[in-house]
Amino acid sequence: MYAIVVACPDTAPTGSSPSTAVHPNPLPPKTKIFCPELTICLGTQQLRDFFRHAGHIVDCNIMTDKDGRSRGCGTVRFESSTECDRAINMFHRSHLQGREIEVRIDM
Repeated sequence: MYAIVVACPDTAPTGSSPSTAVHPNPLPPKTKIFCPELTICLGTQQLRDFFRHAGHIVDCNIMTDKDGRSRGCGTVRFESSTECDRAINMFHRSHLQGREIEVRIDM
């Protein structure tokens, strides 16, 4: 009887079991939120001002079409995943310029 051993460098290091292996490229923490269905009159600075109470904003963007018109959605990147979670908890289903907004993790 023979046993075939295959080494997979991206999984477990030699001598450790797969359940205790540390993945070499762990997923980065989620720090960016996505807000669909915003009013098209909303600007980037207004979106930044609205979310600034959740934490330090690294980047804020209103998505636009090729002609520069708002697509009615935006993203906000925070310095930490804690601030990102805080923004979701504080502002999901809140109102911005008369419209209920959805706030979720940006995939």
